[in-house]
Amino acid sequence: MNATTSPIYRWRVGEVEITRVLEFEAALFEPAVIHPEASPEIIARHRPWLQPMLMDPASGLMIFAFHSTVIKTPQATILVDTCSGNDKERPHKLRYHRKNWPYLANLAAAGVAPDDIDYVLCTHLHADHVGWNTRLSNGRWVPTFPNARYLFAREEWEHWRVAEWRAAYTTDPYYEDSLLPVMESGQAELIATDYSFDDHVWIESWRGHTPGHVCVLVGSRQASVVLSGDIMHTPLQCAEPQLNSCFCVDAEMARATRRRFLETFADSTVMIIPAHFPTPTAGWIRSHDGSFRFHFDYPAESTSERRWWYCSRMSGRGQAERGAVEVFPQSGAAPFPECGAARQW
Repeated sequence: MNATTSPIYRWRVGEVEITRVLEFEAALFEPAVIHPEASPEIIARHRPWLQPMLMDPASGLMIFAFHSTVIKTPQATILVDTCSGNDKERPHKLRYHRKNWPYLANLAAAGVAPDDIDYVLCTHLHADHVGWNTRLSNGRWVPTFPNARYLFAREEWEHWRVAEWRAAYTTDPYYEDSLLPVMESGQAELIATDYSFDDHVWIESWRGHTPGHVCVLVGSRQASVVLSGDIMHTPLQCAEPQLNSCFCVDAEMARATRRRFLETFADSTVMIIPAHFPTPTAGWIRSHDGSFRFHFDYPAESTSERRWWYCSRMSGRGQAERGAVEVFPQSGAAPFPECGAARQW
């Protein structure tokens, strides 16, 4: 597996700063494995726009990213989802097994130290969203973020604490090494699925992929950015909302939730940051031929880090959009590079 482990992306919503911190990105899944209901005809129909950014042309594997999102408000620093982690025993999921990712170095490059984190929120409790909850220290799993309150949706915790339900997902010991030590440390808090951090950041219940799956919304009075977790694993699910991932717990609810999400945010200025879409990850949902497509934003280069300018076009309007989100400006950069050539995925 050839994996990418950088760079960093950063956006601003009013007083709130949002930073994506990558653990790794790689071509991992055959389309019909991650989406068991994806027929050869469906894959063939969409292959032209999936390649090469979303599907590796050589292997035919779908490209996945695993990242955390750091949200800095005037009151707090919030880390959303903690990827797969290092040194974890994952013999049934080798993509996470005994890894040594430079995640903490990437976090430091983003200007964030583990001690800076006030809250850790997991959108759900699958192994690839809880791994850096803990780190190995002197043979023990200890919380990675010593000053943080770890927030788990109560419905989500009550499901995964049952060994039989975990075993239906995996028998790898992620509960024992990434969840239980946090609970035993006293740093964990079980929350309702309408929890608000402050006037800028709150969560909403979007169940189906898992029983207590939540999305994180950022804005003032109404959402400008939504961290959508695993409602969609790949942009193919925008075009084909009926396709679940192989990891969805409640198949029918997952489909209904995905379609409701797409219909809610389609053709709006709300930027979506899914948990696994490959770089550049963020973008907008747009109506397309009776279904939907995901429009990624566009890059501008700087010597220190790559930051993203919003250049996806409004569907059918031919104009650049920025909505309520601003990207960090950079000296000497054109404000909308290649605006007229927006990509559509």
